[in-house]
Amino acid sequence: MKKLTLGLVIEGNSTSSALLRLPALAAELGPVKSSGLPTARRVSNFLKGGYGVASYSDLASARTILIRVPDSATDRVISEICDAGLVWPDHSFVLCETWLPTEKLEPLRRLGAGIASLVALPSWSEKIFALEGDVTVVRQMRRLLRHATVDHAGIRALELRAGSKHLLFAAAALCNAVPIPLLLASQQLLRESGLSGNQLLALIEHMSNEMVASFLKGARAPWGGAFADLLKTTRGDHWDHLDVTHPETAAMLRQLLKLIQVSPKRARVQSA
Repeated sequence: MKKLTLGLVIEGNSTSSALLRLPALAAELGPVKSSGLPTARRVSNFLKGGYGVASYSDLASARTILIRVPDSATDRVISEICDAGLVWPDHSFVLCETWLPTEKLEPLRRLGAGIASLVALPSWSEKIFALEGDVTVVRQMRRLLRHATVDHAGIRALELRAGSKHLLFAAAALCNAVPIPLLLASQQLLRESGLSGNQLLALIEHMSNEMVASFLKGARAPWGGAFADLLKTTRGDHWDHLDVTHPETAAMLRQLLKLIQVSPKRARVQSA
């Protein structure tokens, strides 16, 4: 791969960064700009790559500049970069490890720069990065990420369609955030049924894994499988008991079951 000199604008805590901890990133890193020169030098030492610089103009030697700052500082940093007169058509900027939209970098695009954004997705077994923005910038970053480890293993770089980062956000929320309260509610019900400790956790894990395995095998219809039969044969008795002992849980289940009867595809057809 052709060597891609990277610049880095960084503020805030970077110790948990999945991107900056990639083994080969340091080899590509050049100027590092932070809130002050001493801080920039400390970051460079921590990353074992690049060198601290005092001003945005010192980033001119880097063709691609990563911006990793707190969301609250993004507008200010972008404004400072614009005011520095740094941007030329052969420069690119990547907003890193944030759910902010790529359009936050639009002031830089208007000055001629390429723009993209990168977000790290939760994963136990590998590092998954999703990229969205200008095609050229996205593919440069994909090549960099693919070569970020010696054996190219353990890293996946996904290219999103331009303007679709909000769809990834919604999908991530549905998969990673929304199920947690439901699992906690399930755990509490099992605990009240008399299960505890390893037995309880093993059953939660088993039921969750079965659901995921069924989905990956192609059972995407909301009402398919043995659970649909269970609902048909026992729902009356169980609903009656739940209405008495756990009315809030019963109401929540009824609402959820109404929602999953309509797939997103069918919902779009009905609303047309």
